[in-house]
Amino acid sequence: MAKVTGPLMSLEARGQFGKALVFSKWKSIQYCRKYVIPSNPSTEAQISIRQYFAQAIATWKSETPTVQAAWNQYVADKGLSCSGYNLYIKAYVTYVLGSNGTPPAQTSTPPQMS
Repeated sequence: MAKVTGPLMSLEARGQFGKALVFSKWKSIQYCRKYVIPSNPSTEAQISIRQYFAQAIATWKSETPTVQAAWNQYVADKGLSCSGYNLYIKAYVTYVLGSNGTPPAQTSTPPQMS
């Protein structure tokens, strides 16, 4: 990934340039990369992982505002660089993968603060 300044003789560039380059921004840093056609594997394993993430997202949306606030507060108290939503999804998917695809039986709360 190339870091760029004044791409294409402008202050900022985003998007595809033909089928050769893609200009974008990540954390306020302009960059340019080669255009590639993204792969979309449809293997059985990939499909089940996508289903786990879909379940995790649906479960987060069904959580009460109190539970969501607890996850956000946990992240803030620990000084983590992710959101409560991100940590919740990670915990949910990690649990499901460790339990042979079985989702948690009860509402998830953040780990006890130590």
